[in-house]
Amino acid sequence: MRILFLIDNLRPGGAQKALLGIATALKAAGSEPAVWCLGGSSSIEGEFAAAGVPVLGRHKSAWRIFSQPLALVRYLKREKVDLLQTFLFHSDVTGRIAGRIAKGFSRHNRPVVVGSVRASNLRNHWWQFFLARSTARWSDAFTSVSWRSLQFAAEHEGVALPRARVIPNGIDLSSWRMPPRDEARRALGLSPEEFIVLTFGRLHKQKGHTVLLKAAAKTLRELPNARFLIAGYGPLQEKLEARARKLKIDGRVQFLGYRRDVELLLSASDLFVLPSLWEGMSNAILEAMAAGKPVIATAVDGNVEQVVDGKTGLLTPPADAGAMAEAILRLARDPELAQRMGLTGRLRVEEEFGLERMTQAYLAFYEELLKEPVGTAAHTQ
Repeated sequence: MRILFLIDNLRPGGAQKALLGIATALKAAGSEPAVWCLGGSSSIEGEFAAAGVPVLGRHKSAWRIFSQPLALVRYLKREKVDLLQTFLFHSDVTGRIAGRIAKGFSRHNRPVVVGSVRASNLRNHWWQFFLARSTARWSDAFTSVSWRSLQFAAEHEGVALPRARVIPNGIDLSSWRMPPRDEARRALGLSPEEFIVLTFGRLHKQKGHTVLLKAAAKTLRELPNARFLIAGYGPLQEKLEARARKLKIDGRVQFLGYRRDVELLLSASDLFVLPSLWEGMSNAILEAMAAGKPVIATAVDGNVEQVVDGKTGLLTPPADAGAMAEAILRLARDPELAQRMGLTGRLRVEEEFGLERMTQAYLAFYEELLKEPVGTAAHTQ
């Protein structure tokens, strides 16, 4: 299979991690995957090169929605690409346009165009919904990371349910090296007596960090030895740091920036919190569960499909700092419950969210699509 993946950017993130796993698996299976990036180069581009997956495009802006399809059309025709899988909004729209044009000049009605649903895009502008709906019919099929996100896309973005396949994210556990807790804490300069609450992800309004800071302030009134670690980078860092100072908790909240040592951070922590306001399917939750940590997450979208409330963690209403603080205190006061949840979460990841399971699902879906005439419905499962 000659497969081209089209993505907005290669900044570190959940979609990019999933793409790396899928492309690497395709390469190992004998296919010829390549990645076309609409945005500029990034720090994880080298990981694709190491896997033998070429990265193309890398234009300065992801907004050239009317000029980029022409370059893509030339590539699709010249390389006789069988399947085009798009990731994220700009790539979905650009890829649909390019695929539509390319098919007009192809005797074999190729490439098959597969759109993606990565999240419930609650904060999209009206014009984004308009473009999504207007071009959705040019995708031959769709993949989605969660059922809830797919249902949202069907209602608001024109995604056809009969042509969609839900494939949850998966992570690779084989390379995980978790250092001992005490060793991890020494490396991070943390006290053994502190109760460590960890979150990581983009510092973006989607992730709900402001809610977490409010919850931290409430938690620290009753649990003064708690410490909150916030790893990640993004446009809200200065505002969030200012917010922590205003709440007078900046001494107990650390902004760590972008980190690659996820295993170290998880080993040092007591629990993981994800306060997202909307979320497709969080790789961060999967990594925390894989590390055997209980997870507190908001009851939105894919979070509900990952965290089994009361068994692998606790779900709280979105934007409810009080409920989140109560959940943190509950697990802090009941370490046996927290440990049971962490162990159960680890088993759940092993059984349902492994990288091989995810990549094999994509491979099977692609093969199914390429065997059938374009336009044949792809049944959901």
